[in-house]
Amino acid sequence: MKQKLDNYFHISERGSNISTELIAGLTTFATMAYILAYMTSAMSAAPGVNITGVLLCTAFVTAVSSFCSGVIANLPIAMAPVLVIPNLVAGLIADGTSYEVAFGTVLVSGIIFLLISVFKLRDMFTRSLPKNIKIGIGGAVGLLIARIGLNSCGLITEGMSGFGDLSNPSVQLSLIGLAIALLLTYIRVDINGRKYKVKGALIISIVATTIIGIPMGVVQVPENIFTTGAISAMADVSFKVDILGALRPQYIPFIIMLLVNDFFGTLGTGLAMANKCGLLDEDGNFPGFGKLFLVDASATIFGSLMGISTVSSYAESAAGIESGGRTGLTMVSTAFFFLLCMLFSPLFLMIPGAATGSALVIVGISMLETMGGVDFEASEFLPVAVMIFVTVFMNDYVAGIALGMFVYLILTVLRHFISKECDLPEWPAWALGVLMILYFVF
Repeated sequence: MKQKLDNYFHISERGSNISTELIAGLTTFATMAYILAYMTSAMSAAPGVNITGVLLCTAFVTAVSSFCSGVIANLPIAMAPVLVIPNLVAGLIADGTSYEVAFGTVLVSGIIFLLISVFKLRDMFTRSLPKNIKIGIGGAVGLLIARIGLNSCGLITEGMSGFGDLSNPSVQLSLIGLAIALLLTYIRVDINGRKYKVKGALIISIVATTIIGIPMGVVQVPENIFTTGAISAMADVSFKVDILGALRPQYIPFIIMLLVNDFFGTLGTGLAMANKCGLLDEDGNFPGFGKLFLVDASATIFGSLMGISTVSSYAESAAGIESGGRTGLTMVSTAFFFLLCMLFSPLFLMIPGAATGSALVIVGISMLETMGGVDFEASEFLPVAVMIFVTVFMNDYVAGIALGMFVYLILTVLRHFISKECDLPEWPAWALGVLMILYFVF
């Protein structure tokens, strides 16, 4: 069995082993578990929606999508609902659009994604990105992950205007969690002259922080650890889509917004995670992007049928990669825990932001290592610098990629006509430029 798994996922070839992959999957799950609480909170703004059904369908869609990412694309990249989209879908419903039409728009965008992926147009656009941006995305995403972690555990304010309230027990727990995560991640144990790192450092820190939070009053132990009424709750939100209604002219801008957001979301996360795993080629391209795009598009279609918003690649996958995950077996492990969560959702929902946030700070720091291959010559680095600054200060790496690419196009044209030192970008790069404009319009 071990040999079959090794042969299928190329575990040894990528410098990993089965136990490391399984622990990495658990780590990714632990840093992503907040999506369950977030989805229920976001969709609660939509009147009449069964929140328990939303939670269970979110777990199920995330499990199936992540499993497919692992088995089909053989990548340690998790799939889950995009954070910004549930609020928009809920707002659409609250403004009078029916539940069926709202998720019909998500389904239509997924079908378009699938067609673009089948004809390999998404892969072609990805290759048109300059090498420096493709490598630099990892650093930008890393800084964003660190910011998300600091925000979620309360160590800095949402607008980065200052430190959080250090008298708050939750923030104090965050400091403890960050100290544990730093210690376990960077400590090296000397045994017989050889240095060893702590295996599963992040998941250990998450569990330890959660346990410490119980006597501090930050973590509440649930009265019942089992999920009840699961099947009927899921039936209330699943398979309710109106495709014809979604094709009405007034919903076209919303569909375009879904398309552009998911395209750049998967693009940025995929490149960043592939770089972290050492899977980019010498030109900064990712040969496995085609399969990832197919899984991403199919996951969005599946998610819409289950009453869940656009599904895309998740930057929190970097937590599992930092723990040693290098293959799709990591995602098989992550999928298992999301399925398990459907049975014991109250137990997993007790993990506090202080635990996952501190782990994400460490992940963000580790992602900066991918910046080593960036060309820091002024004209080459300017688009990367714009991408990083926009990502951090706008809290949006999709906008960062868009503006970074826009600066690259303008700079390349100027360099071509003024100094004749480079060729004009090819048409796929200009097509990306149009998509970027659409992103800011919609």
